[in-house]
Amino acid sequence: MNRIGVDVGGTFTDFVLADAEGAVHLLKVPSTPADPSHATLDGAARLIEQAGLTPAEIESFLHGTTVVTNIVLEHNGARAGMITTEGFRDVLHIARHKRPRNFSLHDELPWQRYPLVPRSLRLTVPERIIAPDGDALVELDEAAVREAAKKLAAEGVQAVSICFLFSFLNPVHEQRAKAIVEEEMPDAFICASHEIASMYREYERFSTTALNTYAGPKASTYLSELAEGLGELGVAGELRLMQSDGGVSGASAAKERPVSLLMSGPVAGLIGGVWAGRMDGFESTITLDVGGTSADIGVAPDGRAKTRHLMDTRVGGYDVLVPMLDLETIGAGGGSIAHVDPGGMFTVGPQSAGADPGPAAYGRGGDRPTTTDANLLLGRLRLDNLLGG
Repeated sequence: MNRIGVDVGGTFTDFVLADAEGAVHLLKVPSTPADPSHATLDGAARLIEQAGLTPAEIESFLHGTTVVTNIVLEHNGARAGMITTEGFRDVLHIARHKRPRNFSLHDELPWQRYPLVPRSLRLTVPERIIAPDGDALVELDEAAVREAAKKLAAEGVQAVSICFLFSFLNPVHEQRAKAIVEEEMPDAFICASHEIASMYREYERFSTTALNTYAGPKASTYLSELAEGLGELGVAGELRLMQSDGGVSGASAAKERPVSLLMSGPVAGLIGGVWAGRMDGFESTITLDVGGTSADIGVAPDGRAKTRHLMDTRVGGYDVLVPMLDLETIGAGGGSIAHVDPGGMFTVGPQSAGADPGPAAYGRGGDRPTTTDANLLLGRLRLDNLLGG
């Protein structure tokens, strides 16, 4: 079988092609942040030619990506809105009312400093489903939903989360509200919480749904263009996406639920690291995947990648109710930009120079100091080691 594996990062896109004869071919190209599919398609075409094959001979195309993770870490997702139950507008702001550092007077709470949905775009409507049987205490006010959708459309919202209380017991109100919003905003990315995380704990369910809509427009556009481009290229194998739990999904499912692609690339790295460790006679493995935007650390004691408890799964400080292998991500990579914040504190990241223009050392117009520039000036990057040359 001829197989291609692709890992798209914020700065580089990496390829490996294993052909039916057992030969392995490698390629690394700069990512194209404006449209990541360009680097993926161009690199795939080059690698297939390099291997002496035709696109029609590629039977499997497996894709791991940090595109969704980087959207969350760099806070550059869609302009998103939310329609929720009357009285529950601030669930996303209050969260679990816990501080990561209890005794810090200046601790920043990412879900408050960088809200996935600004408060002005979180609108409420009369409706109420109650426990334990999902009965409707207050029927859905359909006129209020329609009015809310019109307001969000007027505000230029690109994506809408519909998050009602106890919808995991009875989704009928969310289903009807979604249908109304689709009528009013046919071009928006819309999802309801029961479709994304149909389980109790309203804050985590709301947060997961908001993450899905926040990343949805960019992720779905990317996946659509990639799938279409592979078809035009003539690749026979179906596009498969690595998920945060170590499994795979098709492109159509991933477009509807991009939140499942959080940690997609790093998860593939952990699985590959476990395999590589076993090949060298080691069972327990620690993997470190440093990219241009983030650094990802994974641990597999006794060769088993563990799954986190759902209440401990979060990315960039945001809680997310999706099965996820035990990985930790920080917004610090080779392209992370150093700056002094308004309070005078020296900070690195989470913003990254990416592939365009990239670190100043690339000579492509970048003029802001990055981790790569610092390592170069400190003599840690030399032409005779690492990726020199």
